[in-house]
Amino acid sequence: MTKFQDPRAAALVQQIDKINAIGWESACDLALQQQAVKGGLSPVETVLRFDMFLARTEETANKRKAIWAEQVSQGISGIEWYTVEYGGMAVELPRLCEELTLVPGDKEILMQSKPMTLDFLTHWNMVFKLWHYDREAESRWNQSRWSQFYAEYLHREWVEVWAEDDIYQILLTDGTFQDKPTFAINACCCWGNPEAIYRTTAYSDSGSSWFQWNNFTPWR
Repeated sequence: MTKFQDPRAAALVQQIDKINAIGWESACDLALQQQAVKGGLSPVETVLRFDMFLARTEETANKRKAIWAEQVSQGISGIEWYTVEYGGMAVELPRLCEELTLVPGDKEILMQSKPMTLDFLTHWNMVFKLWHYDREAESRWNQSRWSQFYAEYLHREWVEVWAEDDIYQILLTDGTFQDKPTFAINACCCWGNPEAIYRTTAYSDSGSSWFQWNNFTPWR
């Protein structure tokens, strides 16, 4: 469950969700029309339909930008608070809401929350193995140490944490299935622009360093 730093943000999120839904439905309608007459369109008609698709996409984007401009002008924070709960432990942390934009003071809220993650992660470090994701390494995931994480933690500006608690079935050699639980705690040590940390084009001015505590070897 999440809650907003500024209660006024909830109404803006609802507006943006509605804009996104209408924009998505319009795009799907065009795609279905295109599929229905596939092969029957002239090159000119194909270009016109594509231009219509782009125009609707741009219209949707401009409507979102108008709401963001309203958000900034009114100083409505884009921060939402979420709870990470795992194994009877819980921590409440802030993050930038996906539907909203950043306003002055929001990044400071993220940065001030960093110490709140440490006790939570310290506990699970004693229970699970620790891995670090390296986008430039061939294996991508490499086993790590707490000291490596802690160095990143100290060096970076804020930390995002999320938990995974899944159970999937594996097929045994005798043809039967067995439930295998998968537990993982993820933490990204982030820096730079909160709106750009997951864009590869923003690296290295903005980015994140991803660590995972789990009971299995991560996918390669």
